[in-house]
Amino acid sequence: MITDTEPTRTNREHAADDEQLVMYLEPDQLVTDKSRPIPRAPLSKQANAALWALRVFVLIVSAMVIYTFVSQLGS
Repeated sequence: MITDTEPTRTNREHAADDEQLVMYLEPDQLVTDKSRPIPRAPLSKQANAALWALRVFVLIVSAMVIYTFVSQLGS
């Protein structure tokens, strides 16, 4: 029994093939392809907690910057 085995391809090779295929799509096909939703990546609880901490930090720093800007306008 003869089996044809295809050599394993790397992700980089698959990405290069996808980029070449995109060049041949018509504009409406490209828009349809690009508008497909991508599912969320599964993250650990620690990663989710770190992202929420980062969001809270950004909000606090943004509030501090806005307060400083407004307070300097009155001076």
